[in-house]
Amino acid sequence: MRRPNLALALALVLVLAGCGGDEDERLSRAEFVDRATAICERAEQRIGELGEPGSVEELAGYAREARAITEESVGELRELDPPEALEPGFDRYLERAGEVIELLGELEGAAEDGDSEEALRIAGQIGTSADAQGAARAAGIPACEEDEG
Repeated sequence: MRRPNLALALALVLVLAGCGGDEDERLSRAEFVDRATAICERAEQRIGELGEPGSVEELAGYAREARAITEESVGELRELDPPEALEPGFDRYLERAGEVIELLGELEGAAEDGDSEEALRIAGQIGTSADAQGAARAAGIPACEEDEG
């Protein structure tokens, strides 16, 4: 009769303990705020490094890059499990961020078409960040109050 490989059994226990633990385990307020803040600050830095577009033609590339950065950061934020008290504000923030991503896509299209009037209108919608700022504050992540675009 073969004895089970103890090393293999221990490895399986460690793997199973690391995966599929308590699915309802939420981050503490401090952990959530720290992680979300780091994500938002990285995104803001990367968007800032894009520089300001000097023409409608440059705006298309800027919008494309800003959208990719924002999508990536929102994806990272979605992986966080906020404390229950912050969840409603965080959900509102993610919803607003999704709207900004869509608007950045529209901005890119308008810029590619050379439609500066439409691009200006869309940029104004992106700039209306009161909803996002209020949701970011409600979620406890003031670093995410800055405009995404």
